[in-house]
Amino acid sequence: MCAAVLAAGAPQAAGTAPARGAAEAAQPLPARIASLYREAAAASARYEAAHRKAAVQRAAVARAARAVSRGEERLRRLHRQLGAVARRQYQEGGWAPATRLLMTSTPDTLLDRLRSQRQGDLAFRRLLHTTKTTQRDLVRDRERRRTQLGELKAETERQRRAKRLVERRLAQARERLREAREERAARAAGPISRAALRAEPGSGGCAYSPPGERRAAGSGKWVAPVKGYTLSAGFASSGKRWSNSHTGQDFAVEVGTPVRAVGAGTVVKTNCGGPFGNHIVIRHPNGYYTQYAHLSRIQTKPGEHVRAGEQIGLSGNTGNSTGPHLHFEVRVTPEVGSGIDPVPWLRSRGVDV
Repeated sequence: MCAAVLAAGAPQAAGTAPARGAAEAAQPLPARIASLYREAAAASARYEAAHRKAAVQRAAVARAARAVSRGEERLRRLHRQLGAVARRQYQEGGWAPATRLLMTSTPDTLLDRLRSQRQGDLAFRRLLHTTKTTQRDLVRDRERRRTQLGELKAETERQRRAKRLVERRLAQARERLREAREERAARAAGPISRAALRAEPGSGGCAYSPPGERRAAGSGKWVAPVKGYTLSAGFASSGKRWSNSHTGQDFAVEVGTPVRAVGAGTVVKTNCGGPFGNHIVIRHPNGYYTQYAHLSRIQTKPGEHVRAGEQIGLSGNTGNSTGPHLHFEVRVTPEVGSGIDPVPWLRSRGVDV
């Protein structure tokens, strides 16, 4: 699989003990395959940018919708008040105000009625002005909402196009990689069946525990994947251990450290062997996927729903790893090669690492 050429790296924390285990061999990618992965990575970054912008626009649309709702309600109240004034004027009869004032019995009554009339006229003019202002603001808010909805629709379409490009480039890269692997195996081993060439290398056994053996339950809030860690190799790091660049963030921890789902989601893959060793991929409701690699033990299974903070495995040193650590990825798709930087992604969800 394509994971074999985008292997997760070992921790590089300063002051830690020398790395243990076999070093990760960097096998250069053929130029066209490497180019496809670079295009997928660039499209993943565009997807993430469009996703963030769409989230901001959705919040703006929601605010505009609330403003429109408030304006409509206020306009209804004002119309009811104007209706009440009109009914009262109708009920008071058809005589002009000046005629009614001339028929007062005393000067004091006349002054009181003049004062009352002035106050009433002022209040009515204010009511009319407020009604016109509210109508104007409502028209403006409705137009703003329409504009923001259009922008959101366009940004969502850009997001979909970016994701489709990621998926297409990764599919092309996987196919070319499979063909290159078959060619190398055919040259090295002579005649061999295509089924055998396509088979993934064995893992020597998968360390799995039934879900009932988990200990830590979920909290419901986004969390870091492990506790008591040291950040080591970061996203997009370059080095001789990786054929392209580092696709995730490494958390240096001891073997057996509980690994937690960073957020609620559904397990879409658990696998053993290959460069990631024992690893898990989770799909989250917000359209992203997270991967947890080099585990010593898997404690979940595909199809299972997990909560944020729920224990899903134990850290380890399996696969292409030069020391105990958790390799953590955030992806646009379930496949390696669609990763984005996990640190700002976690930070935007209230998790500082």
